[in-house]
Amino acid sequence: MIIYVDTSAALKLAIQESQSDALARYLTDLQHNGDTLAASMLLYTELHCAAKRRPTPPPAKTINSILSAMSLDDVERSDLTYAAAMAGKLRSADAIHLACALRLNANLLVAYDIELLTAAEDAGLNVHSPA
Repeated sequence: MIIYVDTSAALKLAIQESQSDALARYLTDLQHNGDTLAASMLLYTELHCAAKRRPTPPPAKTINSILSAMSLDDVERSDLTYAAAMAGKLRSADAIHLACALRLNANLLVAYDIELLTAAEDAGLNVHSPA
């Protein structure tokens, strides 16, 4: 299976939050079962930028370790045009992540952003927010 991991989830692997441990266990179990963790290269930028905005940023090696556990796919022009044409009121980055997840034929989207989760379900994706 292809599991698309959004920034709202990936950041919880770098910054300790209430769902961080459950998420780490869940993703580790998926990988051990042979599933592929995937995201677009947008995650690379967003994760580095979001981490730097924290009062105590995690080390870059932590961010790079999280990213290296995933298959990062380039954002394509078609992702950008599809994201712009989506119904609803997603933020740009969330719409791009959803467009990429759909193009990659992801079986599941892991995220914590309610608007993204709702849009993904509406688009026919399975979603999960480990807690």
